[in-house]
Amino acid sequence: MKGNKLKLITKILAILTICLISFVGIYVKSTNKMQNKVKDYEFSKDLDGYRELIFKVSDATEVLNSEGKVIGNTDEYTDSTIEKNSYQKSENKINVESDLTSENYQKAKKVIETRLKSLGIEDYELALNLEDGTMHLKIPEDSNTSHTVSNILQVAKFEIRDSNDASNVLITNDDIKKISTVYNTTSSGTTVYLQIEFNKDGKNILKQISNGEYKTNTENSNNSTENENSTSDGENTSEENTNTSSETENNDENSSSEENTTSQKKITLAIDNNEMITTSFDDPIEDGIIDLSMNKATTDNSSITETLQSASTIAAVVNSGKMPLTYKITENSYIKTDISKENLQKAMYVIAVIVTIALIYLIFKKKLSGLMAAISYVGFVAIELLVIRYTNVMISLESIVAGCVILAINYMITYTLLKINETDVELKNKAYKGAFKSIIMKTIPIFIISIVFVFIRWTKISTFGMTMFWGLFLSIIYNYVVTKNMLEK
Repeated sequence: MKGNKLKLITKILAILTICLISFVGIYVKSTNKMQNKVKDYEFSKDLDGYRELIFKVSDATEVLNSEGKVIGNTDEYTDSTIEKNSYQKSENKINVESDLTSENYQKAKKVIETRLKSLGIEDYELALNLEDGTMHLKIPEDSNTSHTVSNILQVAKFEIRDSNDASNVLITNDDIKKISTVYNTTSSGTTVYLQIEFNKDGKNILKQISNGEYKTNTENSNNSTENENSTSDGENTSEENTNTSSETENNDENSSSEENTTSQKKITLAIDNNEMITTSFDDPIEDGIIDLSMNKATTDNSSITETLQSASTIAAVVNSGKMPLTYKITENSYIKTDISKENLQKAMYVIAVIVTIALIYLIFKKKLSGLMAAISYVGFVAIELLVIRYTNVMISLESIVAGCVILAINYMITYTLLKINETDVELKNKAYKGAFKSIIMKTIPIFIISIVFVFIRWTKISTFGMTMFWGLFLSIIYNYVVTKNMLEK
């Protein structure tokens, strides 16, 4: 008897733990900030509203500075800015006529799709006009939408080049294996890094340039130090020789300094012509990995979060591949949904009240067995919500309707098990087997329809199918493993 009570208490505590994880979350300190490690829900654009954008192939020309260096294009600089800064418009278009092909249009669409997914956008609609490359995009509206829109059209041209000769490109996108975001926390704060890992070819090139002419010239540095020491010693000579000695040594030092500046070659790492760092290599890079610091060590949480987002975006954009063409946004509008979040919350409250009333009815009608069934039912809801999040089921009106159907089905299964629990012990096991066999046979057609819906590439239908599939599957397994055992006396 004590053993049965202990098992029952253990089951109840397990259900309560699952409920806390599902309804509250698991909070862990990360980068000096408490973060919920339980995955959040994903809402469809029909519930959050959506952004509608039109992308067109740019017809802009290059903009040059006073030194004749390309600094951007006419899409990025207005006429007044060009005139104010004494820039010049070039006749060179940023998109070459021969590159305007349907193949490149399709490639650009694929790159944008990869970036959307990398930035966490699953519910989107992207249509391409193969004649002129124009694209129409619809994505859900949330706090990150503007950030996403401002980054998905980047060309992402990665270059490591000679700092004095931009035409001497040493490493390009083709030499990158992947870019990752990492961070290191010390007593002085957190530093965020872009970890650039190169493929076999890139690794060999990096090894050569870091061990060749772009290696820091330590010999000249040592000579400079020796010259400084020599000057210091000269100051201790007789008064009449001091001026001559000092002048000679200073001339030698200046000559040495100019020689160092001239002889030391450096590389520049740039993305879309934005120079991120110019440096030489103190040591040869053998492993083909560069860690690029994105900030100074800090304890400011907002600054760390912002830097992490920026670094993660750079990684996602470059990893997705270089855009074959440059696009521009010609239309950017927000389409408001007819369903407000307030109305959605009210609907959730109504559903919660109905479920609560139904469970209270079980408790009053079946007493202790009803209470156990109610606890088990709440546990099912908690697990179902976790499954929805971790199987990437998007929350839409259709998935909410499917969720309500699952709640009703699960309630009927629970009530059926309560009635069987009241029968004679000898007949109970046979009744349980018959009940679950009947449930499975009746739900097979629903399973088949749900699976078909899952593979339909339309969010409204696929989310309904996924919610129904996982809900039915979990309901049958959960009631057989958990609810049935909790009701047994």
